[in-house]
Amino acid sequence: MKGEYDYELPWRPNFELTAIGGWLVTAAMAYPVSRWSELPWEPFRWLLYFSLLAAASRVPSAYGIWRRKWILKRYVFQFLVVEALQRNVAKHPDDLWFGWGFDWGQRHAQMAYEILKRDMSDLIPIDPQRMGDIWIHGLEATETDIRQPLAHTAGHTLIVGTTGSGKTRLFDTLVTQAVLRGEAVIIIAPKGDKDLKWCAERVCRMMGHPERFVYFHPAFPEDSARLDPLRNFNRASEVASRIAAVTPGEGASDPFKAFGAKALDNIVQGLVSIEQRPTLVKLRRYLEGGPGTLVVRALERYFDQCLPDGWQSRISGKTKDTDARAAALVRFYRDAVQEEHPNMDLEGLLSMFEHDRTHFGKMISSLLPTMNMLTSGTLGPLLSPDPTDVDDLRPITDSARIINNAQVAYIGLDSLSDGMVGSAIGSILLADLASVAGDRYNYGVDNRPVNIFVDEAAEGINDPCIQLLNKGRGARLRLFIATQTFADFAAKTGSDAKARQILGNVNNLVALRVTDSETQQYITDNLPKTRLQYIMRTQGVSTHSSNPAVFSGNIGERLMEEEGDLFAPQLLGKLPDLHFIAKLSGGRVVKGRLPVLRSQLDP
Repeated sequence: MKGEYDYELPWRPNFELTAIGGWLVTAAMAYPVSRWSELPWEPFRWLLYFSLLAAASRVPSAYGIWRRKWILKRYVFQFLVVEALQRNVAKHPDDLWFGWGFDWGQRHAQMAYEILKRDMSDLIPIDPQRMGDIWIHGLEATETDIRQPLAHTAGHTLIVGTTGSGKTRLFDTLVTQAVLRGEAVIIIAPKGDKDLKWCAERVCRMMGHPERFVYFHPAFPEDSARLDPLRNFNRASEVASRIAAVTPGEGASDPFKAFGAKALDNIVQGLVSIEQRPTLVKLRRYLEGGPGTLVVRALERYFDQCLPDGWQSRISGKTKDTDARAAALVRFYRDAVQEEHPNMDLEGLLSMFEHDRTHFGKMISSLLPTMNMLTSGTLGPLLSPDPTDVDDLRPITDSARIINNAQVAYIGLDSLSDGMVGSAIGSILLADLASVAGDRYNYGVDNRPVNIFVDEAAEGINDPCIQLLNKGRGARLRLFIATQTFADFAAKTGSDAKARQILGNVNNLVALRVTDSETQQYITDNLPKTRLQYIMRTQGVSTHSSNPAVFSGNIGERLMEEEGDLFAPQLLGKLPDLHFIAKLSGGRVVKGRLPVLRSQLDP
């Protein structure tokens, strides 16, 4: 058995194979010499037996070294039928399956270190047709299923990988398992990946429940469901905050942005007072056309509630002009109602109505373009559905309905065609999910888990998304967010501190091939450190100053150790497609590979 400090070069030449060849040559020479010479047979027979025995004793070591090198060159690409994954989920209902692999430890880090410090061309032939280095996974001879308890995924999962490294295949594997467990799934895909859309739809069909699948995509309005991103809120101010968050400006202190948020809040308060749900179309209508109609309806309803019959006769100036009627009602409120029956929810709306229209238009100049983009053309009925429109047969849904019905919603944002609108839609939807999460956290009983997958997460990252990461666990929301580099978060939020806040709320990290050096360093810095061994060779010659003819020399070797990375940063840029290194909750580090799911339903 090897001692604790034994050191072996794992990729040295196969000297044992040379020794086997030498002993076999000796055995082969012993027989003819004894047969065709006049020398006695007995010594040569014993030499023959001894040579064969010595050669046989070297076979296990020679085979071990050969197999270790052969495995480095082995490339495994594997398809997996969805039915097999379904049986896997049924057998392990409390686990999440991440593919095949092994626990990565100090032994693998040491072997990788020995490969990286030598010329690999004589050990592993370079294949320019293949992306990445296959030898990384070949450092372990055997692999098993990689599983994680579902309870640990409540800490959320961050997936990092460059384009084409396998993020869609990983999403496919995780989404399929969530649907097979009967849980609600919401997929937010900025680019609108058709492959991922089919993966979610396929598993719903396979289970015999195609109605569970919900599709939303601005580029295909005729096939899309109508989605109301403002339906769920606990306080009216939340609606204004969602829209203000996607309004361009210089942060929360921007006076134009703050004024626009206040205007939105006033309109929402007015709509709530007349028991109407706010929609993007209604908000735009009252911003551009003025709140006169809303003021009339809100004050008339309020007067009916707090004043006796006959208050209508006390209003001076009967007119059919909406603004004139609104002005008369506002004067009546100020003169006769405000002192005895004040309504703070409506007074903001009244002040907005009395505001100078020219100045008001200038102050909301940054808000109107966003409202126009979200309500123009086919987006109007898509994001502001009208349930009374009997001619529109497309289904109407929202985040709460998707979650309560355990549906599988694929939400494409079409960011490639219009990045600004796609980012705004994604941000508002995430804010809506945060509101639903708050409602589940406060009032939910026996909440079922909800799986939220956000591809290109930086496109829609905002404060509500950070809240989901912070508090989603209590509402039984599992977030799986994917990005290409960590710099995407910093660029989107405009702050390294906020980017770190996002990363600090994720307990599980899955890294596919990553080419950005800063992201590589961040990933490996979050893995445990290890001790790497190496041989230090020394030699020297010294002479005596008084007698140069007397000299001495020394040659030595020492086994040294130094602290190093458990997984070298440069290896992240060498991972093949569908290969990953993961740090799962609890500090477990695994090296794995993913399958490509297939089904009989595939075209």
